Amino acid sequence: MKIETKYDPDETVWVMVENKVKEAIIYEVIPGTRLKGLKYSDTYSIKGSYGGSGPTFYEDKIFKTKEELLNSL
Repeated sequence: MKIETKYDPDETVWVMVENKVKEAIIYEVIPGTRLKGLKYSDTYSIKGSYGGSGPTFYEDKIFKTKEELLNSL
């Protein structure tokens, strides 16, 4: 069985943390933990401390580039 994810561990991504754009590194991938419509969505933990321990983000809140993140706002 092969599990495919949008992002991989140690990949650099962009997220919003406390209303600020932040560059982050994926630490852990948790496949299919949220039901979105009829499709499961992966969640991702990032390395580092951003107002607490390494936060977890749903796939739709993570972006490959800063420009993609800004365009989503």
